[in-house]
Amino acid sequence: MIVSVFLPILLAATSTFCVIHSTGAACSESCLEKKKTNGNSSRDVLKLGEFVTDVLAQNGSSAVLPCKFTDPGIVTWIRRRDKQLLTFGRITHSIDTRFVVLPDKPNWNLWIKNVRREDAGIYECHIQTEPVQQRLIRLNITNAYSLIPGGPDLHVKQGSNLRLECRLMAAAETPSYIFWYRDDRMINYDDEPSVKIEATKNGSVLHIEKVKLSHGANYTCSPSNAKPTYVRIHVIEEEENPAAMHGGDRRSSTSSTASNVAPIYLFLFSELSNYFSGRIIY
Repeated sequence: MIVSVFLPILLAATSTFCVIHSTGAACSESCLEKKKTNGNSSRDVLKLGEFVTDVLAQNGSSAVLPCKFTDPGIVTWIRRRDKQLLTFGRITHSIDTRFVVLPDKPNWNLWIKNVRREDAGIYECHIQTEPVQQRLIRLNITNAYSLIPGGPDLHVKQGSNLRLECRLMAAAETPSYIFWYRDDRMINYDDEPSVKIEATKNGSVLHIEKVKLSHGANYTCSPSNAKPTYVRIHVIEEEENPAAMHGGDRRSSTSSTASNVAPIYLFLFSELSNYFSGRIIY
């Protein structure tokens, strides 16, 4: 009965708004009649001077939309897109149980579990005072992903040191873990002295000292809350000693050849001298 009484008041109070593009910015006159794009209703507009607070959440995670009132009264949450009443006081009114109010006076934050891309948009929280007070929250959804600079193929010289950095991109929260895989095997907890994994502010770094031929493989960085990425490591073998490939020192071989050729030249010179002097012997 209480819901049926207050619901028309809530809908009437939220019928003329305008979308703004920055957190805490007021709507100007130019956006009073501007319709929101992406197929949403023209009722997604702000009144002149209204403010909106932006909240960023990752797809698949949870989002908390803030709402704070110091005055006593019943607080309700409404989704602007379809004017759906989500919560009334402490009770979840929507059939979608992902929406839960977290009452902790003076805060009446809305918790959305397992956020989806279609949850993006403007939400309103109201308190039944005279006049009605409201807070506007715009939920933005991001798809976090990981990136290894230099990929997808890297060529590394045998015996050198390798550093692979996995960066989290478009992330709204810290992952609970980041696993590294060499081909299909997770190597975070392997007892390999030459391999170390270091957590960073924006991701994780894999260190390999004195790369071996066996280190050539596909390396995957897999955060708990972001799309994984990979890089293929190609290890280049050290070049063999050219002298060893020819069976010894080139200088020694050349000197030996020269010493063997010298008597042949002397013999031919002697025979030619005898021929021209008429003293050749057969």
